[in-house]
Amino acid sequence: MPSGHRDQLERLFADQRAQREQWMAQLPAELRALLPLDATPIAQGMTLLADAVGIGARLQATQREQSHANSAVLHGRVFGRGAPLSRATALAAFADGARVREPLLLQLAAAVDGGELRDEIAALLATAPIPAPEELAGGPAEPDAPTRLDDPAAPVTDPTAALAAVFAAQEQALLRCAARLDAI
Repeated sequence: MPSGHRDQLERLFADQRAQREQWMAQLPAELRALLPLDATPIAQGMTLLADAVGIGARLQATQREQSHANSAVLHGRVFGRGAPLSRATALAAFADGARVREPLLLQLAAAVDGGELRDEIAALLATAPIPAPEELAGGPAEPDAPTRLDDPAAPVTDPTAALAAVFAAQEQALLRCAARLDAI
């Protein structure tokens, strides 16, 4: 029996996490500090589901177009590709990517099962708002800082933790879309 879309996404997320762990272990600490998150599973999951509902090419084109001016790309254009990124710039790039993905996730939800699913996904994404640029220049990440993953009502003061909550909500949005697609 072929696996459903949700099963495919769960495997994709697990495989990507395992690959990331191996890859990150090979990087120097200063690079690992600039890469606290990974949007690859979200982007690949969006592609998988978008292709399944016939909007893959459009969604990918929009994502590519809107990602040309993220913080890291602009930093490279201004200061050169070899110029080191600050933590705040790296986090801003992650936030920029999340901002690009958010409306695309809503389009995907609508394509899967209409406005009701889109509204459900919008409510889910609203539980983990993308930090504003001024919130991304916070101090260094604190390992024991509460995250919305631990307690959805916890205040998130660490920008990395806030972005982790955003990424987790986007993954959950994809899983809900996949489950709905499987049920149709």
